[in-house]
Amino acid sequence: MTETKPPRRTQESRSAETRARLLEAAILSLYSRGYAATTTMAVAADAKVSRGAMLHQFPTKVDLMLFVVESVYAEEMDLYLAKLGGIEDAKERLMALPEVAWEVLSRPSGVAVLEILQGARSDDELARRLKPLQITIEKDSFLAIDRVADAAGVPVSPVVKRLMVWAVRGLSIAELLAEEPGEMIKSVRLLSRLLSYGVEAGGAELIEPSSAQGVFRVRGRVKPKETSS
Repeated sequence: MTETKPPRRTQESRSAETRARLLEAAILSLYSRGYAATTTMAVAADAKVSRGAMLHQFPTKVDLMLFVVESVYAEEMDLYLAKLGGIEDAKERLMALPEVAWEVLSRPSGVAVLEILQGARSDDELARRLKPLQITIEKDSFLAIDRVADAAGVPVSPVVKRLMVWAVRGLSIAELLAEEPGEMIKSVRLLSRLLSYGVEAGGAELIEPSSAQGVFRVRGRVKPKETSS
């Protein structure tokens, strides 16, 4: 009997495998070491990839960091769809957004992306190239939230969307330093309750403060802001 040899892998498949290994190693390095200590050579060593192969895929650290952000975001969108898709009631799906965001963004990959975003403060090249990508990601994320909100018949303002996303991102870092693991989920659940108040009021934009008028819009009424004496 003639032994059948497995088909030879194409250059494209080998390249995809290398990039996948580098992505996994970069995420773990960012999560455990932080942005400053995550170098291309450290990631290559962790991934057991040669220096030449690393430079072929990602000539600079910024190239690698942008790949991490893009890849993690694509995976996060798939997770949001999967988790929210199992909730039949449209309003319940909307109010579940903060906790679903927590499940997705508090993973090591979410913390890794936050490390990159913070790293942009001291890396001019990263900041320059990351900014348009981050703007696009935020717009896409907001559109995804809008689809959930539209199905529930509840408009959600950009201010509320940013509060949900960035509060959860910040809490994911706080969780790493918390005295007791799992403490931050209480804050996430409070965020869900605040969102539910807006839903009950007929629209999440009703809980957005209006600085121009010096008022808060609550349950469809204009209420003066409380001031301390």
